[in-house]
Amino acid sequence: MSMKPLDRRISSRSRVLAPPAALGALLMSRAGNSRAQDAAPIRLTGWTSSPVEQELFEKVLEDLRAAHPEVDLSYDPITGDYFTKLQTDIAAGSVADVFYLGDLEAPDLMAAGQLLPLDEYMAEAGVTAEDFYPSLISAFQWDGQTYGLPKDFSTLAMVYDQQALTDAGVANPPANWEELRSAGQALLDATGQPGIVIPSDIARYLAFHYAGGAEVFSEDGTQVVFNSPEAETALDFYYGLYRDGIASTPADAGAEWPGDALAKGLGSIVFEGNWVFPFLQENAPDLQFGIAEMPEGPGGKATLAFTVSFSSFVDTGSPDAAWSVINYLTGPEGMGTWTSLGLAMPARRDLSENWQAEFPERQPFIAGGEYAREWQFGVGGKAFYDDANTEMQGLFAGELEVAETLARIQAAAEERIQLGDGAVASPSAEGTPTG
Repeated sequence: MSMKPLDRRISSRSRVLAPPAALGALLMSRAGNSRAQDAAPIRLTGWTSSPVEQELFEKVLEDLRAAHPEVDLSYDPITGDYFTKLQTDIAAGSVADVFYLGDLEAPDLMAAGQLLPLDEYMAEAGVTAEDFYPSLISAFQWDGQTYGLPKDFSTLAMVYDQQALTDAGVANPPANWEELRSAGQALLDATGQPGIVIPSDIARYLAFHYAGGAEVFSEDGTQVVFNSPEAETALDFYYGLYRDGIASTPADAGAEWPGDALAKGLGSIVFEGNWVFPFLQENAPDLQFGIAEMPEGPGGKATLAFTVSFSSFVDTGSPDAAWSVINYLTGPEGMGTWTSLGLAMPARRDLSENWQAEFPERQPFIAGGEYAREWQFGVGGKAFYDDANTEMQGLFAGELEVAETLARIQAAAEERIQLGDGAVASPSAEGTPTG
């Protein structure tokens, strides 16, 4: 924390004649000011979030500054396309010292040597990989080294308007694909409008892909197997909800994203993460919504686990201070405060039990951790994701058929994703909390 500069108008005589107490205060003030000037400047960046989340994060940063006066911390969030801006700043050498890094994008930066290895710092501070859930920290490990610590995580679950389902005669939230389609048809019959809202985005479809028994990679990680009979069943079900008028996209419904559609009463069933809570509390405070696990498919239960790390640029000018920031924000105190409102689930094992007791209504998100899959495809995964979404958008626009879409996504994966030792993350998320 910086202190107010000394008043340079104090005369030499007044300094000499100052009583001992005043002189001591003056010297302490000078020493404090010197420490503030010597503090290592650290710039932190991330993406913007809801006002509720932003306010809480600023509180965490205030606590961090108090705990680490040797760090001169500034926070400069990025608006717009976060990862593109991050890459541009890295290339220009102007990137922040510490930044958010999503699990999807992490392999590209780790493989390129653009992140600061944290293992020596962790060992010195007594921080171990075992402090975090394995599937979360493994997303930021590469070639035997750790390049980020996860700050939180969320799985996907089904979020629904309880009154809308009751009015449509749906007694219980759908537990499987057959019940989901039946509930969607009941909502359509009751209101004349699609009640399920799904985006043309594999970040949501992939949960259905896995629930259908399909995979992305072979078990040994040496082949892309996205296109399969099981995948055709899964995509035909997911897209079929839209094709048959049972579901709409957020844009068709008049919303920005599925949670927005739910908040505005433009949809009754969506598939989102724990981040939906603060949004609904702020934008639809009177909405009585329920949460259930993702509907089970012919291949069993499936969901996705999303996480974000705090990582540091390899060429940061103050690596020790950068580590202090990362360690505090992912430590018990910083993460405890950050997850205290239930906005995200703690990535640390030692915080999970209390968090679950505090937020029992979030149980479906925790339960999904038992079978969640990592949201990561290895090196080239971000480029593959962008290409795959282009194909999904073509399908939803009626320009492609299901089989052709899968063939194109398979080709995109083969072209973009680098296969080989360490290049592809483990497809499972075993080790996340199960409640």
